[in-house]
Formats: sequence, C-alpha cells, structure tokens
Amino acid sequence: MAGRRSAYVGLHRKRTDWLLAGETALCAVLAVALCGTIALWQARASERDAAIAASRNGAGIARVESASAKALKRRTVPQVNETLAKQREAEEQRARWTNPTGGVQPDLSQYTGISVDVDLAAQRAYVKSNGQTIYTMVTSSGMDDSTPRGTYTVDARGLHFFNATEGMGADYWVRFYGPYLFHSVPTGQNFGEYLEDEGAKLGQPASHGCVRLSIADAKWLYEQLPDGTPVTIA
Repeated sequence: MAGRRSAYVGLHRKRTDWLLAGETALCAVLAVALCGTIALWQARASERDAAIAASRNGAGIARVESASAKALKRRTVPQVNETLAKQREAEEQRARWTNPTGGVQPDLSQYTGISVDVDLAAQRAYVKSNGQTIYTMVTSSGMDDSTPRGTYTVDARGLHFFNATEGMGADYWVRFYGPYLFHSVPTGQNFGEYLEDEGAKLGQPASHGCVRLSIADAKWLYEQLPDGTPVTIA
C-alpha cells in the first residue's frame, strides 16, 4: 500500500513538473511576443511623431515663405505702380506741350477778319474771326511781366532760331513786334531738340518776353496765320 502511494505521488510530481515547465515556456513566449509588440508600437509611434514634426516644419517653412512672398509683393507692387504712374504723368505732361491745346485746329484760309488776342493773366491766346473766338491756345508769356502790352502786327516768320546768350532756341516762330515772337516751347541749338523741363512750364509765365506755344500750335500758327494779322496783348 505504501509502495503504490509513493508511485502515485511520484507520477503526480512528474505531471506537475511538466505542467510547470510548459507554463514557464508559455510565459516566456508571451513575454517575448509582448516585448516585440511594445517595441514595434514604439517604433511606429516614433515614425508618426517624426512625420508630424516634419509636416509641422514644412508648414512653418511654407508659412514663412508665403509671408516673405507677401511682404515682397507688398514692397514691390507699389513701387511698380508708382513707376507706371510717373511714366503716365510724364507722357501726359509731354502731350500737353506737344499737341494742340485747343482741340481741332481750324483752317484759317476759310475765315476772314483774323486777329489774335493774348490774355496775360489767363495765359491764353485767342484766335478770332471777325471778333469771334475760333481757337484757344495755352501760352507761356514773359516772366516778371516782360511781354509788352499793346496792339501789334505779324510781319515775319521762320522755322528755327537759337539764342546763344539764353542757351536755348525755338521752332516755328512768328514775329509780332521787334524781338517778340510767338514760337514753340524752347529747344536746344538744333531744330526739334525740345527741352522737356521748359516744355513742362507751358501755361505759366516762363519766357523772356516772347509768347510760347505748344509745338503743334506754333506750327499751325506759323503755317496759317497771315502776315498783317493784328495781335493785341493785354
């Protein structure tokens, strides 16, 4: 009886040892699997964090670049607009002393009783037919009230002159009294070399006594105003 009990106990211990060894092995496998899972999860988390950081850095760079581009745009666009505005202003200003200042210039051969009245206060010259104004010109008379007042007569004309003392000349001149002329805005020594800064003064006293006109008006007057035309300056 004691021998059978000892044999049973020994068999039971062997089974218990086997189960314990199996459980220990299973725990080891589970531990290895768990560690691997944790390591994999940590690796993926690190990759995700790196991707998020890279995305944020890229967005930050993009925002900086966008802000820089906007700042550059704000700085450059007004400068471009200002340059264009100055160009347009220069072109418009040049047109004022280049083109006819009174609209369509009439054919004076179709009119009788031609005369010219110059208004020094208004800086205008009025070409009239029998007392009725048919064309108005913007003028520049003499500085310091140097244009003579009175009634005179057109008696000569020419294409160009140059005054070495003044360092400037003019085109399309028409004489109405002594050295006093209607003529274009000033030129340099040669025909057509118009002085931009002097041209810009058209419409205000700027000459040494002559009556300046735009290029187109001076040419028209030179070509069409008859000799003997009365000119009244007041």
